[in-house]
Amino acid sequence: MGLDPVVVERRMAKILEEIEFLKTVKLQKLDEFIEDGKSLRSTAKAIETIVQSIIDISSHIVAQNHWGVTDTYRNTIALLATHKVIEDNLSSNLQQVVAMRNILVHQYLDIDFHIIWNSIENLSEDASEFIKAINRYLKNHD
Repeated sequence: MGLDPVVVERRMAKILEEIEFLKTVKLQKLDEFIEDGKSLRSTAKAIETIVQSIIDISSHIVAQNHWGVTDTYRNTIALLATHKVIEDNLSSNLQQVVAMRNILVHQYLDIDFHIIWNSIENLSEDASEFIKAINRYLKNHD
């Protein structure tokens, strides 16, 4: 069984949808964002969804290529850089957002929403770059 493009494409579409949502969040001022509980929760969920989709795509590519079993999501993303699917700097950035996702999922009481606010643009750029890299990979591995 090979790479399932539907699995990858559905997750990439979800990433793009959430990036568009994050753009609307950044139209707010920081104090409005911090005071708006719905915005805080929906932004945290959007970030979680983006990162989980990146993890799912990465895991699928690693598994389908038999590149090994990793003990962390961060190592799964690192394998994409090892196999030249993504650039090293993108891999490093994505590994950091995996750590953020873990905080959002497991330590939600300790979330610093200033950090979330400040990370929105970089995450959006990195997620967009990830999609471009995956599209190149899919094109070259039909």
